[in-house]
Amino acid sequence: MSSIIRSILALSAVAAVAVAQDADPAPKTDAPCADVVIVMARGNNAPYHDWRTFPFADATCSKLKAEGKTCDYIEVVFPKGGDYCPQIGDGVRNGQAEIIAFNKKCPCTHLILNGYSQGAWIMGDILAGPGGCSQITTGLDPTTAPGTAIAAALLWGDVMHEAGEPYNVGTGSNLQKDGRHADSLARLNKYSSKLRSYCDVGDPICANGDNVDVHLNYFNKYTEDASNWAVGKVNAAAPLCAAPTPTPSASSSAVASSVKAAAATSSSVAASSSVAASSAAASSSAAASSGSAASGVAASSVVAASSVAASSAVAASSVVVAAYSALPPAPTSPVYVAPFTAPQPYTDVCVPKIHIEYVYV
Repeated sequence: MSSIIRSILALSAVAAVAVAQDADPAPKTDAPCADVVIVMARGNNAPYHDWRTFPFADATCSKLKAEGKTCDYIEVVFPKGGDYCPQIGDGVRNGQAEIIAFNKKCPCTHLILNGYSQGAWIMGDILAGPGGCSQITTGLDPTTAPGTAIAAALLWGDVMHEAGEPYNVGTGSNLQKDGRHADSLARLNKYSSKLRSYCDVGDPICANGDNVDVHLNYFNKYTEDASNWAVGKVNAAAPLCAAPTPTPSASSSAVASSVKAAAATSSSVAASSSVAASSAAASSSAAASSGSAASGVAASSVVAASSVAASSAVAASSVVVAAYSALPPAPTSPVYVAPFTAPQPYTDVCVPKIHIEYVYV
């Protein structure tokens, strides 16, 4: 059994956290079955739908909308304020429960996971299990639902940032502060092809630096790059649900029947002409020319039948295409796209640096 000792080293301005200027909005925990839904985990003490992280959701959904896709978001529920580790535990449990429930409701929807600062720690633990604070979970399995529905996952200024990983982005890619336990890191790395972790030199949270502005500036600096990458991952992901097989319409069946009737008629004409030609040839030489004429009629009949068959095949193909185009998009949903409602403003304050130690008893 393991426990965590958390020591507060110093109170200093090391993260963008939130003090809501007005009453905090309620978390958005559900969405319609859009083509893509972004799961958002905010920073420490930030209100839901905070202005710092939502430029990414807005940009990503706007780009997906431009491609004709629908897009929405939900938020991971965890307390604002209070002890840090219980916040992490609540966020991981709630986040996993929200993702599992949403995937059961909307199995065809691709998910993008997005976590900033404390939210990055939570999102990493949702994928990989405990990264520092104790929770009873081993993360989501990437080979089964809902793990298979995750098209992309982004961590920004992650407290548990691990140096040197192939999915790291930014000037602090080879730096870290605490890092993950080896078992948790191994599970997180199963998502490496779908994962990005942003960290820059100077960030006191992910790179053990001393420049608060670096930690606050990720979405100003990287939103365009990150949203392009996330949209690309969605487009490259395999469909989660097979397209329904169209049912042939009555008109296409009638066309097929007409083709068969035309072919049968032309075959009868050809056979009769051949018989007439043979009889004429046996009677006289003059009938030979008549036989030639009959053969010509037979050949013309076959050509006519082939033309009818080709035309009907094209008609049947058109029916299939029309049937597909008439299908509603999968999954069907009310359209909710960017821009979203105005994000919540908040002011930056100081939070404690956190040091994690593992003690085995």
